[in-house]
Amino acid sequence: MRRRDTTRRDCRRFVRDLNLPQAASIRELLPAIEERSGHAIRLAPAPVDSVHGVCGMWIRTVEGIDYLFVHQKTSRAHQDHILAHEVAHILCAHHENLDSLGSKPLTDRLITTLDPSAVKMMLGRSDYAYQDEREAELIGSYLQRHVHRPGPRTGGHDLVAETLLRERG
Repeated sequence: MRRRDTTRRDCRRFVRDLNLPQAASIRELLPAIEERSGHAIRLAPAPVDSVHGVCGMWIRTVEGIDYLFVHQKTSRAHQDHILAHEVAHILCAHHENLDSLGSKPLTDRLITTLDPSAVKMMLGRSDYAYQDEREAELIGSYLQRHVHRPGPRTGGHDLVAETLLRERG
């Protein structure tokens, strides 16, 4: 129990110490996350027919672009939670622990829109056996709490649409 309390406290402090701007949604925080990580973020729909049951995934390409894949056939609130979870992985630099996970070979089967040779690393796990997953889930929840707390809000434009237009444009 004590370990769990320490992890929760550390995750709350981590999010607080990010000093993120107030925003109306996790999507509005993406530019601040890009600035902090030094990598552009692109949103894309997750593969619907994934046999691995992946509802969200983070892939960083060799060009340094972070792709966040999210299932489209779920509620907006669930999509935002998935995004917050994947953003937590980015903020915590969890990709540094991937060598032992053997996830890279899945790329060509899960995401057919990216050249497997262009993928530097992939993070798309669906269980919470790893400390990184528990940490990302907590940080993602605290990020969601951050955007839903009362306070001044930024503009209400649709960042998903803007991101997709920027990708296609």
